[in-house]
Amino acid sequence: MTDTVSRLLNACNAEKNKGADFPTIWKNILKGHLYVAGPPIQDSCDDGPILKIPLVTGQFLLFGSNFSLL
Repeated sequence: MTDTVSRLLNACNAEKNKGADFPTIWKNILKGHLYVAGPPIQDSCDDGPILKIPLVTGQFLLFGSNFSLL
């Protein structure tokens, strides 16, 4: 499972580094992925607003304006 989550994270970061915005990454990578457990959840952290993508593993991928996916 960890390898799949790592590959998903790497694919999303690669697209973000190429300049893709969140809607594009959601549509092309995340929306249909078997490990994505639901739609993005709006939240915030010390760095500002974030989108949390729930995974079937109980983990989340985080998108924010000041950082890449975590």
